[in-house]
Amino acid sequence: MGSTVVNRLSERKPSTVSEPLPSQLLRRLLASGVVPAEDCEALPEEIRAALASESDDARCIERLVEARLLTEYQAGRVRSGRIHGLVLGNYRLLDRIGSGGMGIVYRGEHRRLRQLVAIKALHAGPEHHPRTLARFFQEARAVAQLRHPNIVAAVDAGEEPGFGPEGVSIPYFVMEHVPGQDLDRLASVQPLGVAFACHIAHQIADALLEAHRSGLIHRDIKPSNILVTPDGQAKLLDFGLARLLASAEERITHTGACLGTIGFMAPEQARNARTADARADIFGLGCTLYFALTGQVPFPDPTVAFSGPPPSVTQLRSEVPAGLDAVLARMMAASVENRYPSAEAAMRALLPYLPTNPTLRTEAIAASIAAVRDVAQTGPPTMETAPNRVLIVDDQPDIRRLCRLALSNEGLACDEVGTGPDAVTQAAKNPYDLVLLDVDLPGFSGEEVLRRLRRNPPSPHLKVVMFSGAANGDELSRILLAGADDFLTKPFSVVQLRARVKAALRLKEAQDRTDTLNHQLTTLNAELETNLLARDGELIRARNGLVLALAKLVEYRSTETGSHLMRIQRYCRVLAEEAALMPGFATLIDGNFIRLLEDASPLHDIGKAALPDHILNKPGPLDPQERIIMQDHTSIGAETLRAVAKQQPFATAFLHVAIDIARSHHEKWDGTGYPDRLSGEAIPLVARLVAISDVYDALRSKRVYKPGLSHNTTLLTMTESSPGHFDPALLDIFKRCSSQFDNVFREFGD
Repeated sequence: MGSTVVNRLSERKPSTVSEPLPSQLLRRLLASGVVPAEDCEALPEEIRAALASESDDARCIERLVEARLLTEYQAGRVRSGRIHGLVLGNYRLLDRIGSGGMGIVYRGEHRRLRQLVAIKALHAGPEHHPRTLARFFQEARAVAQLRHPNIVAAVDAGEEPGFGPEGVSIPYFVMEHVPGQDLDRLASVQPLGVAFACHIAHQIADALLEAHRSGLIHRDIKPSNILVTPDGQAKLLDFGLARLLASAEERITHTGACLGTIGFMAPEQARNARTADARADIFGLGCTLYFALTGQVPFPDPTVAFSGPPPSVTQLRSEVPAGLDAVLARMMAASVENRYPSAEAAMRALLPYLPTNPTLRTEAIAASIAAVRDVAQTGPPTMETAPNRVLIVDDQPDIRRLCRLALSNEGLACDEVGTGPDAVTQAAKNPYDLVLLDVDLPGFSGEEVLRRLRRNPPSPHLKVVMFSGAANGDELSRILLAGADDFLTKPFSVVQLRARVKAALRLKEAQDRTDTLNHQLTTLNAELETNLLARDGELIRARNGLVLALAKLVEYRSTETGSHLMRIQRYCRVLAEEAALMPGFATLIDGNFIRLLEDASPLHDIGKAALPDHILNKPGPLDPQERIIMQDHTSIGAETLRAVAKQQPFATAFLHVAIDIARSHHEKWDGTGYPDRLSGEAIPLVARLVAISDVYDALRSKRVYKPGLSHNTTLLTMTESSPGHFDPALLDIFKRCSSQFDNVFREFGD
């Protein structure tokens, strides 16, 4: 291809003057692949002509940089005559990233796929001992055997032949390219927040757990070997000093050799690197967490690590909890017996100090539904006759086959995939009723798949049953709190599998049946009101007007304004209309639902009418007793509306929607709200919609005790700083339509 481009560079319009051929330098760059032939061919004709006529090498290099055919790093290598090694097999080196435990790391790209990668190359000379080459390829093999979301993955490996008869080959291996910065640079500029630093350390402990299970000890855990992506994911790299347990690889390192980084290296590793076990990595992780919190190396004098007590992080960061300081002290203990015995134990110790995550707890729905007057003629709810759809997600084909055979015999329609990304993609294509999900998956973990399914469910009331072969009680609790409906421990029997699946599907069917009855009730009442509206429309308009008037009377007693009610109505409509477009809500939200929600939403705080003025308008924080009284407004409002509903059967649908809103709009997705501590989908959908609308308006509005926030600050507060508060699926929808919320606030501002 290079020669083709050279020929085309020389092809010009007919002329009486012969055109110069490309310079020898350009020919070499094209032939070697340093300059992509197709990129050169795609240049405008005048630039190609200028390159073809350029005889000065220095000017030719400048033109190639200007045309973006060479990077500054490549240009420097070309100027110095070091062209060999800029292409390693199928990869072009674009820039130097840094140096690792073994070799130099470059940013590169695949010559054909144009995919960015990271390349570690060992520019070995004849003087290098064969042990160095052996250890280099040991790292390549070590990374290749690991598949974990917090470990930089190996992609390829090879050896570029030497240039000329005396040339030395260049071994290299290729890793995924991870955007972001290393922890050393991040914490050196600004120490990390306590929760985020623990989040990073927890991820690396998870990566170490995977490495240790594979019999691999890293032996160089330090901040510069941890990359942090823009979305907060930590990636462990540089296994150049890793040791494979109980293998011939141990012979690569001599007894007594000192391998590691001063200031982060465990005492026993400094004495004899060959005998260091997994607890040496725990020591390095503790030192790394200390650095992330302080920006300082914990043991600048390495002799202190051998016998002295570990430094206290609270001396530099007073806000660090005493419990976390104790965790760090144990991780950095001089004696291996005093450290955490495993990466899993370190993960559990760090768990209380992680950022608060949204919690989803499945609760049983009501066993029966109140009799609906005049619905009998519609008959029982029509249930879907198609078989339930199940997605089986596991990286082991035998497990997938077992599940498929067991469940297909029960009349279930089963699909199967083997990786985390494939699971998310497949779930987006089909309305599955249940997902069987392994905890440990290639691509990303089962917990990440669970999080994405909960934020964008393929169907209402999706059930997720997870399974793992190495889960303890703490992991089981964490997974259930993260949103799983049930859990199976491998190996499991066919009887156990069928029982858990049937139980989950029965609950889903009960929830679907409840939604169907409620939908029929709403539709029937809407039809009645529509017929009445055609005959006596003034009555409906009068009702809605009285609702607003009554709600405004309540607000006049407080610091809120009447515009707040109109904004709430419009927020609810915007959010509900957007949610109706999503598969998880399409069967739950229609025009009648939205109209009733909009009409009833002004009554969300009707119970405040019964609160005393000194609590309702207190300018400062409420004390615990006052807060209990304030929270009673939800129960008072709901009971008041329920009493009205008993006497006014005409307005049953409207009033029941209002009751759900008044009672439950302060419930939280994670079960920490009030008055009933409902969680997840047990919270009425109308209340979940009003909750987002009400909090948005409260944050935007100015009060005597606080200023109003900007739209952007409010958006960040609700989406990033309120874990567990809102329905995650509705929160994603809110983010997409938040600009409409801002427009409503501006249009109906106070």
